[in-house]
Amino acid sequence: MSQISRDDVAHLARLARLALTDDELDGFAGQLDAILTHVSTIAAVDVTGVEATDNPLKDVNVTRPDEIVAGLTQAQALAAAPRTAENRFAVPQILGEGQ
Repeated sequence: MSQISRDDVAHLARLARLALTDDELDGFAGQLDAILTHVSTIAAVDVTGVEATDNPLKDVNVTRPDEIVAGLTQAQALAAAPRTAENRFAVPQILGEGQ
């Protein structure tokens, strides 16, 4: 028996403001039904006596420690810029006047 219908998919698509074709609705209904079937199979597994774990690996935080280093000065940052204006990066205007 199907867990999700084509109408359910159409309703979800409307909520998400997605315009789906009839073929897409049929396809997604099948795909979502397959996913829900797999989830149901996993949910049905008897885990009595199995201790819950958030991560089976015993790794700890493997990032390097933060080190404070000096940053670029304004002059150093602007030195490699193709164009500067008034001690700032100069970039082409992309919006019209008054926006």
